[in-house]
Formats: sequence, structure tokens, C-alpha cells
Amino acid sequence: MAENEPQELNDQQKLSILNEWNNRPTNPPSLLELVRLAFPNVDGADGRSWHGKKVKEFLASRQLRARASYEYQPKDKIELSQDQKEFTANNVNSMGALEIARTLFNNQNLTSLSQETRTVLEYIKTLDPKIVNSSPLARNQESLADSDYQPPKTTDKMLFRINRYVHEGIDKEKITSRQKTAINALIGYMHTYRFLHQINSYSSNIDRELFESSFVRYTYDKPDLTQEEVDQYIVLATEVVISANIQETIQTLQNQIDAEVDGGGKIPMALVEAISGARDEYNQSTIRQQKLLNDLKVKRSDRLSKQIKENASILNLVQMWKEEESRIQLIKLAERRKAMVKNEIDRLSTMDEIKCRILGISEDEVLNG
Repeated sequence: MAENEPQELNDQQKLSILNEWNNRPTNPPSLLELVRLAFPNVDGADGRSWHGKKVKEFLASRQLRARASYEYQPKDKIELSQDQKEFTANNVNSMGALEIARTLFNNQNLTSLSQETRTVLEYIKTLDPKIVNSSPLARNQESLADSDYQPPKTTDKMLFRINRYVHEGIDKEKITSRQKTAINALIGYMHTYRFLHQINSYSSNIDRELFESSFVRYTYDKPDLTQEEVDQYIVLATEVVISANIQETIQTLQNQIDAEVDGGGKIPMALVEAISGARDEYNQSTIRQQKLLNDLKVKRSDRLSKQIKENASILNLVQMWKEEESRIQLIKLAERRKAMVKNEIDRLSTMDEIKCRILGISEDEVLNG
């Protein structure tokens, strides 16, 4: 037993624990909360210390178990207020569920998987089908993303994605080493935090696929991208999704205008202004896409040209070195041949002088011609 460790909790500590437990039937306190309640003046008391052990033993004697701090506690179900329901119904034609949820709960950190977003989606399903079917959300109702996006992790899976989105694609039986390098690079691009954060912000599988397909088509054959360029291609793919959603909005507004005309009514000025604004936004998005794409092409072309020049300089140096090495080798061969001839002359010089005269040669003549 550790020093100063009590055998049992005192009556006051037990009473405090039971009162806290009974006062929170729908949200039981965690073990850490109960430990701090029973030992308010002890620094460092938690579920792992002997203080926590005593609290757990007491709870077990009452057939109770406190939740550890690391255990997940489901959030209470969210109920939309009447004002929030009205806002959702009034804006379902122009806003997605995620955007509505972020506005209603004033939280830009919400994702498509947040409980707030799902609550909005559930309410949208209860609306009049005529309202929902005329909105951009109509195309998303049967394809809502129900989990986090998982990027491809193997060459085969990545190759499948490429061939799904790229017209000509890559022949698996004729794949080159450069294509393998590009595929591995693309796997890395799609595992970056920026990419995963962006694609998981979409609440529909259609938007996710549009984003993914755009990114893959732009980058599947570029294994040399810098991190900055990868981020820019993510922005470019985002703009593709934005422009597609704006087109949906324009079509919805145009349908409403056509309905007013067919009914013989007067076209509301608000509709005219809305469709005009949407078309301006679409044109601006298209311009941003073209400018960003051109900038990326120029930047990459300049970088590759510089690399080619640097590589050419290195190749020239290597060629010069090889030529110099060849020249030195020829000189060495010539000197070696000359030495062999000198040795032969030395051998001949050991013969009688008469024999040398008969041959009619001299050492100088042999060496220098």
C-alpha cells in the first residue's frame, strides 16, 4: 500500500460521487470528473492513480462503471429550431447541406460528416419533393458521402482510377518506368493533408468524384511537381467543382424563370438578378481556372527547361572527360609501343657490330625513322 493511501473512501466522498452520478442520468460523469470531485485538493489525481482505483472500486460495489476520459461519448441528438428549419427550406435551392449547416451553427470547421450537417440533410429529406427536386441537392440525395474519403494506396488501385478518368489511360501490360514513377507520385499527392481536407469537405460523392477526377487528369503524368504546384492543382480542381455547382444553380434559376413565363406571370426581378449574378460568378470561376492552368504550365515548363539545360551541361562535361581520357590512353599506348621498340633495339645492340652493319640500321634510325 502506498504511503498515505486510504483503505476506503470516507462517507463524504462516497456521497459526493453518488449525488453527481444520480444528478446526471443522461450524461454520466467520467471517471476523471469523479476522482477530482472526491479529491478536490489533490494535484495529479486521475483514473490511473490510486485515487482513481478507489473510486472505481466504490462504483463497482454499486454496480456502476464510469467512462474513461479516452472513451468516445456520442453527442446528444441535435434538433433544429423552427427558424433553422425555415432557413434550410428557403435556401435549399441555392446552398448545399454543408454550407447551410455552417451558416446555421456559425462554425466553418464543420465537415460533411459532422452531426450538424447530417441533421440538416435529414431535415431536407422531409421537405416537399418538389422543392428538393428543383434544387442542386437533388442530384446528391442518393449519393451522400457516408464516410471519409480513402485515397488509393497501391499502384493497381491508382492505375484503375487513372484509367477511369483519363480517356487514353495507361496500358497495364505496357507500362513504362516513367509511368510507374508518375503513378507513385500521384499516390503521394492524394495522401497530402490539403487534398484529403478538401475532398472530405464535400457532402456528396458526385462532388468528390468531380474533384478527384479533375485532380487526377491534371496530375497523373507529372511526377515532378513541387508541393506548391500540388496545392495549386488542388485549387484548380476545387474551381472545377465550384463552376459545376454554379451551373446547377443557373439551371435551377432558369427553370423557375421558364415556369413563370409559361404561367403567364411576371418574372420577379430577384430571379433576374440572381441568375445574372450566378452567370458572373461562373465566368469568373472559368477565368480563374484558365489563368491558374496557364500559370502552372508556364512555371513547370520553365523549371523543366532549366533542368534540361543543367543536364546538358553535365553531359557535355562527361563527354569532354571521356574524350580527354581517350586521348590520354592513346598517348600511353604510343609511349608503351615506343618503349617496346627501345627494348628491342637494346637487344639488337648486343649483337656483333658487323651484324648490325649488315642490317644497315642504327638505333637512331629505328627510333626516329
